[in-house]
Amino acid sequence: MKEWTYHPSPSINKSVTENLTVFPRERDMTHTLLRVFWNMCLRLFLKIYFRLNIKDREKLPHDKSFVFVANHSSHLDAVCLSAALPVKSIDRTFSVAAKDFFFSSFRRSLFSAIFVNALPFDRQHKHKESLELCADVLNVSDQVLIMFPEGTRSLTGEIQVFKSGIGILVAGTDRLVVPAYIDGAYQAWPKGANIPRPKRVRVFIGEPINFMGIERNKKGYEKVAQLCALAVRNLKSNHQR
Repeated sequence: MKEWTYHPSPSINKSVTENLTVFPRERDMTHTLLRVFWNMCLRLFLKIYFRLNIKDREKLPHDKSFVFVANHSSHLDAVCLSAALPVKSIDRTFSVAAKDFFFSSFRRSLFSAIFVNALPFDRQHKHKESLELCADVLNVSDQVLIMFPEGTRSLTGEIQVFKSGIGILVAGTDRLVVPAYIDGAYQAWPKGANIPRPKRVRVFIGEPINFMGIERNKKGYEKVAQLCALAVRNLKSNHQR
């Protein structure tokens, strides 16, 4: 008989705020219902206020984990990508979010963990450990990781350099990356603006990309980042207003 070993819950001896940053989270039906309800309301708001339009949704993989990447210029970006996914996958969709911003207070942590289902990414001190968490998500079938390789919102609306973290996640593996270009989010809610404006927002989805043939080294990681950025730029070029 295999000897039983006690594994304490990671939430023991942590404050309420600290428990909100624990990842992976324990499944909670109440949180799931709140998350689904919030997303349904949010999708309706995005459709009415921003006239959100999702193009080529059929290109999204089914029954396979993937990384959803796009340009980043607004807090609207993550919710717009999330709105492109089926409602049934909301509980299996995780938005990579900067821990120092989205989990900097109790209110932000509560909103980010329960309603956004955000994965806290420590971009200042534990970058490697955060990438390992992202990899753990992708190792489970039918999971979606929303990620912005630029690392932070663009101040001008122009696409910035993609960082190599995305390469570390997918280079030399069969993990898929789905590129997308978000048009109009910067005009609707740029960094520094307090109130979003009712501008039209569109999301253009590209073909899934596999980077299995790229070596797992610094050069390979940078190449993956460059190819992902190129895919997003091409979507922008193909769908100019």
